[in-house]
Amino acid sequence: MSAGGLIARQSIRLVLRENTVALMAGLFVVMVLISAWLGWQATATVNRIYLDAAAFLSAAGKPVPGNPVLDTSPLTLMRNVPVYVSLIGALVAIVIANRLVALDRRAGVLPLIGSRPVAGYHYATGKIAALCAVVTGLMLVALAVSVATLFLLPAIAVTGAEWLGLLTFYAVSLGYVLIFGLTAMASAAWARTESVGLLVPVTVWLAVTFIMPAMTSNLTPTATLNPISALATPPDTGFFNWTAWLFGPLSPAEAYGAIAAKLLGYLPEAWQSRSLVPALPTLALILCAGFGLAALALAALAKDGTDYDG
Repeated sequence: MSAGGLIARQSIRLVLRENTVALMAGLFVVMVLISAWLGWQATATVNRIYLDAAAFLSAAGKPVPGNPVLDTSPLTLMRNVPVYVSLIGALVAIVIANRLVALDRRAGVLPLIGSRPVAGYHYATGKIAALCAVVTGLMLVALAVSVATLFLLPAIAVTGAEWLGLLTFYAVSLGYVLIFGLTAMASAAWARTESVGLLVPVTVWLAVTFIMPAMTSNLTPTATLNPISALATPPDTGFFNWTAWLFGPLSPAEAYGAIAAKLLGYLPEAWQSRSLVPALPTLALILCAGFGLAALALAALAKDGTDYDG
C-alpha cells in the first residue's frame, strides 16, 4: 500500500473513534429518517383532504379535480433532506476534517512525518482520501435510509428515472458537504491553533447558509430552513437583482438548493436563477477550488508541521 493509502487508513480509524463525530453522524442519519417520515405524513394529510373533498363534490354532483398527490414525484417526500444536508451534513464534514488534522497535531505525528522520506503530497492525498471516504460512507448510509423508506412506505411507486434522480441528489450532496470539509481541512492546516482552525470554516458555513441568501434573495434565516420558502422569487428590485447576479456565484447554498429541488421534483416551474453563473457550474467550481486549496495547505503542513504551537 502507498504512503498516502496508509495515512488514509490510519486517519479513518482514528476519526471514527471520536465520540463527537459518531454523535453528529448518527444525528444526521436520524434526521434523514425523520425527514422521510414527515414528508410522508404531509403527503398523506393532503391525500386525506383530497379524498374528503372528492367525496363531497361527488355527492353534490360537481366535477372532481385530479389528486394533487399524484401530480408530484414521490421523491418530494425527501424535500427536507437538503435542509439537513446543508445544516448538519456540512457541520459533520467540518468536524471530521478538523479532527483529521487536529488529532495528528495533538499526537505529535507531524514532526515524525517530516523526519521521514515521505513527500508532502502523500500526506495531503491521504488526508483528503480519508475525508472523502468517511463523508461518502455517511452519504451512503443516508441513501440507504431513503431507499428503504421509499420501499416501505405504502402506496409509493418510484420509477427508474426517479431512482436515478435520488442517486444524483446524494452525489451532489456529497460534493456540497465536501466543499465545507475541504475548507475546514485547509483552515486546520494553516491555522496556528485548533480553535481558529475550526472557527474559520464554521464562519464560512454561517455566511454561506444564512448571510448570502439574505443578500441575494432577501431570505430570512427561518426561510432558508424551509425547502419551499427558500425557492421563493426574490423581490424585483434593483438592489436584489444586482446582488443576485453578482454574488450568486458565491452562494453555493442557493445553488445546491435549486439543484436538489430539481432532482427531487419540487422545483417550481416558474423558478429562474438570477445568478451570473448557473447553479451546477457554481458548485463544481467551488468544489474544485476547495480540493486545490486543501491539497496545497496540507502539503505545506506536512513539510512544516513543527511550527504548530497549539
